[in-house]
Amino acid sequence: MKKFVLSIVSIAAVFGADVEIDGAYARASIPNVPNSAAFFVIKNNSDKDIAITGANSDIAEKNELHTHIKENKMMKMMKMMKIEKLVVPAKSSLELKSGSDHVMLMGLKKELKAGDEINLELSFSDGDKKSIKVPVKDLASTMHKMQH
Repeated sequence: MKKFVLSIVSIAAVFGADVEIDGAYARASIPNVPNSAAFFVIKNNSDKDIAITGANSDIAEKNELHTHIKENKMMKMMKMMKIEKLVVPAKSSLELKSGSDHVMLMGLKKELKAGDEINLELSFSDGDKKSIKVPVKDLASTMHKMQH
């Protein structure tokens, strides 16, 4: 019995037990627009800061971490920018959301429709990887969530 419990603990450590991902979704694509984005909340339960250093999916040619920056101190003058990592502080969480940090899915290989599900693999600064299933939601429902 002790060996069995030890095995479960080891498996949990390998799969990043200190990281939880909640509320993941990708925005349905707009016809003739080859890009979309994925959003989620990532919780870091560990005592050390961690960073998402990359993302990968089989649905897009390029998957990048992006953020928005304000220019001229005006929200309407935002510029999307590729970044190298997203830091999640120890014992804290980070929300990836529209108008902020997100995973950009560029060069979609097929249209993303509400009800679809995509696979997304996240890479972390400690070398760990975590695969998640991400449901696709229509633009109207994601805009409603953004307003709240």
